[in-house]
Amino acid sequence: MAVLTIYNTSKELESSKTDTAVLPIGSVEQHGPHLPLGTDWIVANEIAERVAEKLGDCYLLPAIPFSNSQEHLEFSGTVSVRPSTLAQMIRDIILCLYLHGMKKVIVISGHGGNWIVKPTIRELNLEYPDLKIIHSEPMGEKPQDVHAGDSETSHMLYIDEGLVRKDKIADNLPDATQEYLDYVGMKALSKEGTWGKASQASKEKGEKSLEARAEIILSYVRETLGKLEELERAATRRSIIPKGQLVT
Repeated sequence: MAVLTIYNTSKELESSKTDTAVLPIGSVEQHGPHLPLGTDWIVANEIAERVAEKLGDCYLLPAIPFSNSQEHLEFSGTVSVRPSTLAQMIRDIILCLYLHGMKKVIVISGHGGNWIVKPTIRELNLEYPDLKIIHSEPMGEKPQDVHAGDSETSHMLYIDEGLVRKDKIADNLPDATQEYLDYVGMKALSKEGTWGKASQASKEKGEKSLEARAEIILSYVRETLGKLEELERAATRRSIIPKGQLVT
């Protein structure tokens, strides 16, 4: 089946009656001294073309060139848009496609910093039940403990056992990976709203888990604050030492 692009006419696209679109998202940001600023955009276009060719019968859009690259703004040539701007761009584009009967959209993000893409897809899928937007990056294996399972139940048993309705505990392991929550929401996967083996929970597990998490967070916070102070001192030192006199 044919892949249609912006080089086709509006009439040709309408006549094809395709209900599927491929939307790549790139970025314009520094990629070190050896790669071009448009690396993510170039790669996103290339991957999208290959996916579209294998998929067939779809409308392949050109990659959005600009996305959220604020972490690279200190490097010349980087162009970034706010996460909220990128989210609105994605919404506007997909709703235009939806208006023309395209209810299946594959979003391919070529930049790892586009965290806003995932919640934007989730929001649209839940707002428009007949719209199926798929993020191109699967989340791996089917998880065993996502929501109200062993971990959270153990935590609550330790914190306040009286708040846990033990007679209502039921294990549930949906036959899906976690990104399906972005596609259909929890209730379609689990009518009770749980994902995990709550029957395996215990007060002892809860105490150990909570303490371990607190220690991990504390260690990370201390390490990060120390590193940030170190980087701040280094930046201050560079700014006060005359050029050419910096000792490395």
